[in-house]
Amino acid sequence: MTSSSLSIEDQPPVTSREEARERVADLVGHAISHQLWLMLFDADGRQLPVLIPVGGLPLRPEPGDGAGMAATLTAVLADFAPGGSIVLTLERPGSAQLTAPDQAWARELRASFGKVLTILGLFVAHDTGVCELAE
Repeated sequence: MTSSSLSIEDQPPVTSREEARERVADLVGHAISHQLWLMLFDADGRQLPVLIPVGGLPLRPEPGDGAGMAATLTAVLADFAPGGSIVLTLERPGSAQLTAPDQAWARELRASFGKVLTILGLFVAHDTGVCELAE
């Protein structure tokens, strides 16, 4: 889908879940550590020139752990890309097999971000690639 020689601003729009997964594979790749990646998109699917890693995550989230981030990013998108969306990627070493902590993160991210933003994709970056993060 994308070429590594292009900057984020020059990439084609992301308008489907599969395109979002490909973008995550291009930019995040396989897992190295345990963190959350946030990618912001405008209403036309063009990625904003920022890729946000959030480290120091607990293995399992507490209810409401993502609410502050969601509120902040909602304000950012309102200012810079009204009607935009977000792609969330949990990076964690291990296999592609989804775990109970993965599913807990899926619930928390959907609860926190899904109330205030359109989630274009929710993924796990694991040892060998990227898969969809489903509950």
